[in-house]
Amino acid sequence: MALDTGATYTMIPWEIAEVLGYEPALSRERIDMVTASGVEKVPLVVLKSVALLGKSGTDIKAIVHNLPQRSYVDGLLGLSFLKNLKICLDFKKGILELD
Repeated sequence: MALDTGATYTMIPWEIAEVLGYEPALSRERIDMVTASGVEKVPLVVLKSVALLGKSGTDIKAIVHNLPQRSYVDGLLGLSFLKNLKICLDFKKGILELD
């Protein structure tokens, strides 16, 4: 997954959502997502938990959408997870710290 501080929600692909036991096709809540090809309505699910580098969160809202294969990214770690953390990112040193 890619860290995306510009994404309001965490995004997971359909296949992962289904493997985790979610049924995105049945989600009653859908939101508009702006893509390069226009606006799409995508399902919103609530992930029971998300863990990253020793930090975790519960009840994380996530949209379900497949990114293009050429993006080489399976999903996005957005603000719905990151908003509760202090993030220090040092590109020069290659360091990501979550607090």
